[in-house]
Amino acid sequence: MKRLILLVACLALLAGLFVVGCGEEETTTTAAPATTAAPATTAGPATTAGPATTAAAATTTTAAPVEATVIKLSFASEKPPTHLDHTANFPGFFEMVEAATNGKYKFEIEWFPVNTILAPPDVYDGVKTGVVDCGQSSMGYTPRQFPVMQTMMQPGISPPKNTSAMVAAGMELYNKYQPKELADTHVLYIYACGPGWLHADFPLERADQLKGLRIRCSGTSTRAIELVGGDPIAMPMADVYEAAQKGTIDALVSPAETLEGWKHNELFDYSTLLNQIYASDFFWVAMNLDKWNSLPDDLKAAFESVAMDAALRAGAIWDYAHEHAFEVSEPLGHKKAYLPEAEAAKVVEMVKPIRDEYLAYLNEAGLPGEEIINDCVSMMAKANEREYETWEPEQ
Repeated sequence: MKRLILLVACLALLAGLFVVGCGEEETTTTAAPATTAAPATTAGPATTAGPATTAAAATTTTAAPVEATVIKLSFASEKPPTHLDHTANFPGFFEMVEAATNGKYKFEIEWFPVNTILAPPDVYDGVKTGVVDCGQSSMGYTPRQFPVMQTMMQPGISPPKNTSAMVAAGMELYNKYQPKELADTHVLYIYACGPGWLHADFPLERADQLKGLRIRCSGTSTRAIELVGGDPIAMPMADVYEAAQKGTIDALVSPAETLEGWKHNELFDYSTLLNQIYASDFFWVAMNLDKWNSLPDDLKAAFESVAMDAALRAGAIWDYAHEHAFEVSEPLGHKKAYLPEAEAAKVVEMVKPIRDEYLAYLNEAGLPGEEIINDCVSMMAKANEREYETWEPEQ
C-alpha cells in the first residue's frame, strides 16, 4: 500500500512539472506576435516619420517665443489728444518703426498732449534738455529759431499746392542742408500743415478788407499781415477759441483742418483761401540726443528707414483733414470763399518785400541765402508736380 501511495505521488509531481513547462512555452509563443510585430512598430513611415519628429521640435519652439524688447518713451506735443496727429500720425509712426524691426522691439509711449507738461513754444527745449524723450511742435511758434527750414515757410517764396508737396519739399531741404538749428536733437521726420485760409465772419473779397483786422497768425506770417495792413496777433493755437469768443481777435489765418481739429467752425462763418500770406508751417518730430544714442543700432536703423514714408503719410493725413474739415463744417453753415484773381495778385505784390528781407537775414546769419531760397523754389516746383498717395482713417 505504501508503495502504491508513493507511486501516485511521483506521478502527480511529474504531471505538475509538465504543466508548468507547457505554460512557459505557451506564454513565450503567444507573446511572439506582439514582439515580432516589428514591421508595424519599426516601419520607417510610422516610427521614423519626419513629421512626427519635426512636430515635436515645432512645439518646443513655439512654446517659448522670443518676446519683443519694450522701449519706453515719453512724448510731448502741441496738439490736443483728439487731433489726428495724436490719434493717427504719431502712433502710426511708431507702429511703422516696430514693423521695420519685424517685431523685435515694441514701444510703450507716455503721451503728453498740448499744455499737459510743456507749452507749445517750449517743447523743443524740453526735448533737448530731456524733460521728455520725444516731442513735436510747430516751427511757427519760434520765428527765428530754425532759419533754414523756415525759408520755405515764408509767404510768397515757395507756396505749396497741398500739404504733401510741402512735406516732400521740406524733407528734401532738410536732407540736403542738415541744418545746425536742429542738431541738438535727433530729428525723426519733418512734416507740415498745408496752405492757409482766412477764417472770419465774412468772405474776403478785396485785399483792402485786410486792413485793420486783428488776425491771429503764426510767426512766419506776421510780417505778411503787417504788409497787407492787418494787425498780427501771435498766440498758441490752443488759445484761439477763447480769444475769438472774447473778441480779442477778428480773424484767424490757419490751415482748413483747424475748423474741425480745434473747433473753429463754431467761431467763424467763412474761410477764404489766403496761401499768399500763409504757405505752411513745418512741424518737427524729434528725440532727445542722449535717448537716441542709447538705442540699439538696429532700432536706430529702423527709425531712419521709415522717416520719409512717415513724413509723407503725415502730409496725406493733413490733406485728408483739410477736406474732411470742410465737409463737417458745411452743415453748420460754414462756407468757402476765394479772392478774385486780380485781388489775389494784389496780395502777392504787397508781400514781395519778405523775400528780400529774409535773404538779408540768412546772409547775416552766415548762411548761403540765395542758394537756400533758390533751392526752396526749385524743390517746391518739383514737389508740386508730383502726385501723392491719399490717406483715410480705418473704418
